[in-house]
This record gives sequence, structure tokens and C-alpha cells, in this order.
Amino acid sequence: MIGNQRRPAVDHSTMTSTAAAASIDSRSAARRSGFTRVVLGAGVTFAMALGAVACGNDDDSGAEPGAPSGETSREPGVASAAIGEQLSRSQGCAGCHGRDFGGGAGPTWIGLAGSEVLLADGTTVIADDEYLTTAIADPSAQLVDGYTLRMPANNLTDAEIADIVAYINTLADG
Repeated sequence: MIGNQRRPAVDHSTMTSTAAAASIDSRSAARRSGFTRVVLGAGVTFAMALGAVACGNDDDSGAEPGAPSGETSREPGVASAAIGEQLSRSQGCAGCHGRDFGGGAGPTWIGLAGSEVLLADGTTVIADDEYLTTAIADPSAQLVDGYTLRMPANNLTDAEIADIVAYINTLADG
């Protein structure tokens, strides 16, 4: 009876559910493993991108460290109104002096350069380069009358302040 041998009875319902459970567990583990790889890869990519940005510009384009992107080196001591405008916007000056620098919580810059400024102590000064430089470098030195909100201290370099003063000078004619 070799061809007609009886095999022992097997409970197929148990085998099927056990095999199905094992198959589902292996698919879930594969999905979790794939998800973990994607998340880990994204994290590594983000960390590498952040590191590359933090390293700065290593090309020989002549860009100044800390200068707005696209700007090139210039003669020392020569202020740039274009850079001053970019700095004014990126450093938050427009938040108080107005989006178009027409005033707001802080005084207007339009028509400021060369004008008379009444200070909180009752004195009047001319808004020349020296006054503007001092007003930016040491905001609490001479307070403008009528403005109770104090300008915050900043970490601008002398060159950056000169650039902002150059920009303010372009707004003199209003």
C-alpha cells in the first residue's frame, strides 16, 4: 500500500492561522524596519545639510563672511546702501521702523538723514552720520521724543552699521 498510505490527520485550521499570523508579523516587522530606515535616513540627511550650512561659504566668490548672500567684497570703509537695506530687513529693523521704513513703533527713516531730531531730554540734534551711527550702536544714548518703546541692543559690526546708515541716507529725500 505504498500509493494509498494514509497520512496522519492534520488540523489545517490551526496551521493556517499560525502561518497567517507569522506572515503578518514578518510583514509588520519589515514595514517597521523600512519606516525606521526612512526616518533614520531623513535625520542623517537633515544633520548633514545643517552641517553644510553651518560651515559657510567655502568658494572663492569673494563673498564677505556674514554678508547677505550674493554680495561681494568691497573696499574697506566703503558703505553699501544695498547691503544696509538687506541688513535692516534681516535684523528686524523694519519691525519697528515700518515695512517701508515709514515709521511705526519706531521713528520713520524716510527723510531722517540730515533732519533735526527732537530728543526726549528736550535737545535737538541733526541726524547726521555720527548721530545715526550712535543711535544704532547705542540705542539708549539719545532717545527720540515721543517714542516710549526702546530700541533693543544689537550685535551689528561697525561695517554693518555703516551700511545701514548709508541706506538711511538714501531715504533722505523721501
